[in-house]
Amino acid sequence: MTDRTAPGGLVVIGKGVRVTEHLAVPAVRKRGRPTAAERRAREAQILSAALPVFLRSGFGDATIEELAAAARVTKRTVYAYFGDKAGLFAAMVTDLAPTVSPDPAVDHGTLAALAARIVFRLHSDELVGLHQLVIAESSRFPELARTLHSQGDARHIARLAEHIRSEHGDDHAVLAEPLFSLLLGERHRRRLLGLTPAPSPVEAAAHANAALGWLGLSRPASEPSPLGRSRWP
Repeated sequence: MTDRTAPGGLVVIGKGVRVTEHLAVPAVRKRGRPTAAERRAREAQILSAALPVFLRSGFGDATIEELAAAARVTKRTVYAYFGDKAGLFAAMVTDLAPTVSPDPAVDHGTLAALAARIVFRLHSDELVGLHQLVIAESSRFPELARTLHSQGDARHIARLAEHIRSEHGDDHAVLAEPLFSLLLGERHRRRLLGLTPAPSPVEAAAHANAALGWLGLSRPASEPSPLGRSRWP
């Protein structure tokens, strides 16, 4: 006796009818446009993966393929978010800047705390490496130096000026640039040359407090340093 399949999944056996079950096949959901939260997460993922690639390969030799692979996204995604490699580099520098000098909306600390943070971050291995990269490649890619200065140094000086105005008055705001220079100084040059290690938080705070003292911007004697003192080579 021959089975035959009738419409609707019925299998007819002679004059009898047997109903067969259909396998449930889930509907394929078409991928729509990412939400705003998904875009922010994907952008952060790409930015966090970019610095190690640039430090390893340099700006000129780093490829979009390499940057995309490090972030586990497609090249098309990198292009869609940042336009090109230079756009990604600029966005990365902009993204790193608040880790050195926080945005005013979230920065409720003192001038001394900001100065110590600037020393600690700008003398860190990753940001010294970024500075070395820009110095090495700025002759071929001058936009790298402009980006690092405008989104980095200039921003940090402006944030120092805001704190100086708040704690010492408008007349002292002109000391922001000299203070920034002292926070880097000869020690930063030695860091760029690979002659000294990165400072600890305690060493960074001691260096910052010394710079503030040289310019007459030290905290009142009644306000002790939260990190104490330590000598940094």
